[in-house]
Amino acid sequence: MEKRQPRISRPRLQLDLALQGGGALGAFTWGVLDRLLEEEHIDIGRISGTSAGALNGAVLATGLARGGRKAAQEHLASLWNQVALAGSIMTFLMLPLRKPGSLGLWDDLHPLISPYQANPLGMAPLRAILDGVVDVELLRQDGAAPRVHVNAVHVQTGKGRVFGPAELSLDAILASACAPLVYQAVRIEGEDYWDGSYVANPYLWPLYEGRHDTDILLVELIPPHRAETPMSAKNILNRINEITSINGLVAELAALQTVNRHAPGADIRLHAVSMPAQPAAPLGKEPSVKRTVDRNLFEMLRQDGRRACEAWLAEHGTKLGRQSSIDVDAHYLRPYAQPGVGGAAQMACGGLQT
Repeated sequence: MEKRQPRISRPRLQLDLALQGGGALGAFTWGVLDRLLEEEHIDIGRISGTSAGALNGAVLATGLARGGRKAAQEHLASLWNQVALAGSIMTFLMLPLRKPGSLGLWDDLHPLISPYQANPLGMAPLRAILDGVVDVELLRQDGAAPRVHVNAVHVQTGKGRVFGPAELSLDAILASACAPLVYQAVRIEGEDYWDGSYVANPYLWPLYEGRHDTDILLVELIPPHRAETPMSAKNILNRINEITSINGLVAELAALQTVNRHAPGADIRLHAVSMPAQPAAPLGKEPSVKRTVDRNLFEMLRQDGRRACEAWLAEHGTKLGRQSSIDVDAHYLRPYAQPGVGGAAQMACGGLQT
């Protein structure tokens, strides 16, 4: 009789999540989270999300609180399946849709039409979806679920605001995903808010505030570099939005590195699963994909995310709790440092002041 091999016991690890926004590309993040939930020795700690990352984060945390890992997987699947269904029913009222590589009048005119004229329902369909897969009261309870932070930008001042667990609401989550040219601004406490990616995609400081020894996994959706110069109005606008997002992330990483260098005993370890870095996922690099609502596309991106997470776990999983698996200075800071003004170190100091 063959002797059964003893099961290898792994030490429990906690991983905080930084979830970027990127419209439909958030389905890639769904895949990453879906695979990560299968690692039973990895517990989800704090979550900071922007736009689609805010949706994924709030739904993930709700599922974990309601029924553990399996429930979290089911909640994420329900979110994206319902978004696909709503998009197919309400094409002109949800998002400007365009299949990659085809022509679409609505997509071409999108940058010229105000949502106050073209989208009278606003975010009502998405609110109805979230109402079934997000339990705000549960997320507000201390210790009941991973701590979720979402961010939005104040329309009148341009100032970013982070909504932590105590302030969390469906309005806050919707505000984080409120694309200004698609939806009317979300009003919270008498103030108007838009998509948080215009200030940070996402904020990182909520993940290490009050503790400087932690692992952060960034799920990156926005390509830092595009080889082509955009020519169409919608692709120009897309790249402007991406540049804003990139610079916000770089400032957050610069601040993180400043804490690592100067705070006593600080060891904030960064890891990244990057969709733009996946050679097997070229579809995600097509700008109009972000504005596409399609069940098949979502499933393709989910599978891409699962494969990317699988590869990251195989290559870097043993570094959790020990060391960063990405060189923040080389990958993010030095390429964006201004020559002749002190390089990455100067940038880090500047980032901390923003």
